[in-house]
Amino acid sequence: MKKRNIVLIGPMGTGKSRAARILADGLGFQLADTDRIIKHETGMKIATYYKLNGEKAFRKKETEIINRVRYYHEAVIAMGGNFPMTEKRFQLLSEYGIVILLYARPFRLVERVNKSIGKRPTMDYKNTEKYVKYMLKLWHPWKKRSDFAINTTLGHPAKTALDIARYLDREKIQFEKRHYKKNYYKKFNGFKKEG
Repeated sequence: MKKRNIVLIGPMGTGKSRAARILADGLGFQLADTDRIIKHETGMKIATYYKLNGEKAFRKKETEIINRVRYYHEAVIAMGGNFPMTEKRFQLLSEYGIVILLYARPFRLVERVNKSIGKRPTMDYKNTEKYVKYMLKLWHPWKKRSDFAINTTLGHPAKTALDIARYLDREKIQFEKRHYKKNYYKKFNGFKKEG
């Protein structure tokens, strides 16, 4: 079965959003960044939305978005790394998507996460290193379940995007294309002028 999209998962700080943007541009795919979608739909930064509404509402909103974007054709989906993956979410995403896990060494994640203090709603900034190690431990089992995993410790997001493109070529992965209805122009020109 052909897949519809590429899904980037992994803990916060692995470069999912930036790599997804570069990959989508390079492939001519659409981009769906779940954190940005939450921000757009709620009118709030994700940390603010989380603080005001709590974890349950945040997870619910994220799941609503997953249930929409997973059907996208020719899309690169960047999942927020605020929570570890769940079995239900993984099944939803992998049904139509090639799932790629991004990970990095703890020291690099600590360095990256500390650059954006206050932007990540679930981060414990009092002990970033301990929290990062805990998150990596929770994400570890998904490495084996994913279609492909990339270590981003030393790489730039452009290299991550290139590694993904090489993987797609090597595995000869093809995607279902978006379907467009024909004759929109004829229908549009067929409207009668009013008045």
